[in-house]
Amino acid sequence: MYIIIVGCGRLGLQLSKALLAVGHEVTAIEKDVPRYKVVNRLLGSVVMQGDGTSMQTLSLAGANRADLVVALTGSDESNLATCQLAKHGYNTDRTMALVKSPAHEALFRLLEVDTVINSTHLILTTIEEEVPKWPLIHLLNLKTHSMDIVAMPIPPDASIIGQNVNDIDLPPNSFISLVVKNDGPVIPKEDTIIETNDEVIVVTIPSEEQILYEKLTGVE
Repeated sequence: MYIIIVGCGRLGLQLSKALLAVGHEVTAIEKDVPRYKVVNRLLGSVVMQGDGTSMQTLSLAGANRADLVVALTGSDESNLATCQLAKHGYNTDRTMALVKSPAHEALFRLLEVDTVINSTHLILTTIEEEVPKWPLIHLLNLKTHSMDIVAMPIPPDASIIGQNVNDIDLPPNSFISLVVKNDGPVIPKEDTIIETNDEVIVVTIPSEEQILYEKLTGVE
């Protein structure tokens, strides 16, 4: 999949790294020159300096062949403009945008941004912090589908350690979308095994979170 990421702040940088690690083709666009230089040293030639709201920049990035354009700048207006240009100027299949103001979320959806990430619901740092007794960390609420994306570090004594992902008895409306291992994230395949220190990213529904926790940990 070819993915263009506009905005190389903390979130954009980490997303770029994760997507590259699992084999996607990525171009990251950063407008701020000092920030571009920092990210360029980390990611290399996949980063370009430019304005993601510019047709010229998007054209140079290859927006005409992009499967997904993700707008993650600190400006709601810029993120919306990027998605509109990608969708209507280059017929990009899917667009995704970060929105900081909850008041703008409805407008983004009205203008057919495919996935809207409300930053007030997005937790960036808790994955690396101490895990409380209830270790399901809510990353994103998919309101239109009444679903959540949650993260859970697997405890060292969990019953699923050593199991194949496909063999884990999950609730019917829950599935593991990503396994984060010591050497990076992995999209689950038939031979993916859960190991100590892994973390799983799961798409689920609120009513299944309790049983999901029990299935992943063996703790009731």
